[in-house]
Amino acid sequence: MNSDKRLIGELVLQALEGCISEEDFNRLQEMIIHDPAAQEYYFEFLTGYIGLIDHEKVDFETQGQSDYYSSLLNEFADYEMTAPAVEIELPTPEKAPVKMLKVEKTPRVINKFSVYSAVISTAAALIFLMLFVKIAPTTGWSVATITDSMNAQWSPSEHPTEIGDRLWNNEGTRWLLKGTIKIAFDYGAEVIIEGPAEFELDGGDEMVLHSGRLYATVPKGAAGFTVQTPYSTVIDLGTEFGVEVDFDGSTDVHMFKGKASLIPGAIGEKGDGIELTAGQAKEVTKTSQVRELGLQQNAFVRRMDSKTGFLWRGENLNLADMVGGGNGLGTGRVGSAIDPLSGQMRPTPQFDERDGTNKYALVRNCPFIDGVFVPDGEFGPVQVSSQNHYFEDCPDTGNQFYADIVNGGRVKDRRDPGIKSYTALLFNDQEYGTSRHPALLLHSNGGITFDLEAIRQLLPEAEIVSFTSLCGLTDVVRPRAAEYINRLKADFFVLVDGEVRFEHKGVRQADEPDAIKIDLDRKDRFLTLIVSDGDGGYGEDYSFFAEPVLILK
Repeated sequence: MNSDKRLIGELVLQALEGCISEEDFNRLQEMIIHDPAAQEYYFEFLTGYIGLIDHEKVDFETQGQSDYYSSLLNEFADYEMTAPAVEIELPTPEKAPVKMLKVEKTPRVINKFSVYSAVISTAAALIFLMLFVKIAPTTGWSVATITDSMNAQWSPSEHPTEIGDRLWNNEGTRWLLKGTIKIAFDYGAEVIIEGPAEFELDGGDEMVLHSGRLYATVPKGAAGFTVQTPYSTVIDLGTEFGVEVDFDGSTDVHMFKGKASLIPGAIGEKGDGIELTAGQAKEVTKTSQVRELGLQQNAFVRRMDSKTGFLWRGENLNLADMVGGGNGLGTGRVGSAIDPLSGQMRPTPQFDERDGTNKYALVRNCPFIDGVFVPDGEFGPVQVSSQNHYFEDCPDTGNQFYADIVNGGRVKDRRDPGIKSYTALLFNDQEYGTSRHPALLLHSNGGITFDLEAIRQLLPEAEIVSFTSLCGLTDVVRPRAAEYINRLKADFFVLVDGEVRFEHKGVRQADEPDAIKIDLDRKDRFLTLIVSDGDGGYGEDYSFFAEPVLILK
């Protein structure tokens, strides 16, 4: 705090002496208004400054506050006793000529009382300014902060546009040419704006969207946050809503949570308010006509994190994409893999016979994947999480495996005698393992655990309600010998915090894909997927989970 005191003292001194810059004055305002300790020291400094003006007679630090006030009163008494006389001639009752006041000329003396009065007046004026701004912000006051930004490009502007920059209510219109930004208002609301967009801030609880798209999250304590558009006004009542303004000014409003009041009409020509509740959407035309719309669940960026490249529009999260190094929204690379022995990610998968280590390997390159392992219950329970959850009834697999864990990709087509061709994973002639139809290739014997809590931290307002997928063996591997086909089988398991929630043993290549749906709640932490060889040998067990997703609400 010592360095802060020194800075406050320097800035206040500059303000009192009339040589402070606009930037430093604004900085001083921010410190005093938002920091109670800074406010206390500010008043302490002013008092000390006043007392130290006449340092020959008043030493505020050594004499103390009572001595200071005594000195001040003595100065006032001395001034009253020694003030120069003023001679005044009174007019006679009859019409006597009016005479001007005659004041004796005395040499110009700057007395201590005047100095104290001037200092006190200056300090009081500054204090008044601070308190006035604090109580009733006017134009020229900072109202919000840019808290995140991804690929943002702005039109040439002198205004701040970087993460951490403060935004003011008198800066006029801003043009976000492309990219996405997040703004946190001091009032409590938070908005995500997608470029291209034209907007301006009117205050701590109000903004104007001339064109573009935004998503607002408004806690109950900030109810009343307002978004003005060319032909409508949205007044929030503690909600989450999206606003899209076309270049002609027509506006679409989508309510995701809570409720808000939609008022059609341009400024000065407002119509009757319409209450919007969760699940509703309305369009307001240039002529202030209101039309029904269907709610577009994925139309707006609702959460963002530039550190992980995360832009969430309400989609479900794809677990196969995470295996490819992505965030579950299609940013992962199809064909990328994870080594079950080391937990390291590879750009291409490795296919060969290997022995397991009976150890749980952490995956450090993806925050949403906890770890991987080769399941083998020959010597007892198998660890399935970094928090020491165990699969108590894991089957004996011989501790061997053939393939890495892969984000879809293509596998060897054994129908080709030369074993040279590769094809996508197939279920009933439907290709999986592509960006459009993702799949997690989990050849036996293999296991992978996802950290649901890490996902919740990224999406604190979203709720993970279930895991869904199809599981089975791919159709592409079709050895010629019938007796070999009968040996192809695998066991599928899905665990939550070490507890089995789904199992299907003895799945064969000819079987129909099995649908999985597991309900999840907030206390569930680790989701584990396992495929073992089903006592039939792990060769050719190209098993996979098709479209493995976490359903969010």
